Amino acid sequence: MDIGSESMKMASELVGQIGKKSVEAIFDKIRTVKQKGNSEEVISSLEEIINELISDKNQLIQITQAYEEKLIAQKISEEDISYITSSFIPLLESLIQQNSNEEADKIRQGIEMFKPILSKETFNILQIMGFNFKQAIGIPLTRLIEALISSKIPPTGDKAVELQTLVEQRQIEYLKVVQNEEYYRRLVSIYE
Repeated sequence: MDIGSESMKMASELVGQIGKKSVEAIFDKIRTVKQKGNSEEVISSLEEIINELISDKNQLIQITQAYEEKLIAQKISEEDISYITSSFIPLLESLIQQNSNEEADKIRQGIEMFKPILSKETFNILQIMGFNFKQAIGIPLTRLIEALISSKIPPTGDKAVELQTLVEQRQIEYLKVVQNEEYYRRLVSIYE
């Protein structure tokens, strides 16, 4: 379950709990209990209402705390924001300085464009608006690096067999193309 759906579930539980015990409904129960007349029964019913209210309050506190924990987990601290804004751009610039070609110049221009976005003020404004940096940037970046590392690992076992099978199938298809003169001419024209 992702953070958004968990938050929605907690919010709906919170609304459900709040709506479940409205003040008017509680007073209606109390009036109904008082009309019974039997003092022992009234006291027992009132104790039951009080216990329900205490239970509901505890549930509301638990839901609120869980919701708060989710929000805190999404928020980047001021210290982290300062570190990112003061370290990230210089790190990128130093990496780019090692390259001196047209591509590096384009990247430098892109970094200049992103500098205002990577400021403390922008981080804070976006977080206030509900932007989740960890989910939007951290998770995709993690997946990207994982894919990059995985692509450098030579295939083993089933993957190696699958790769070799695909290579052999490609060879078979090339041989089929070579056997047909019209297909062969088309293939040659593609590579010319």
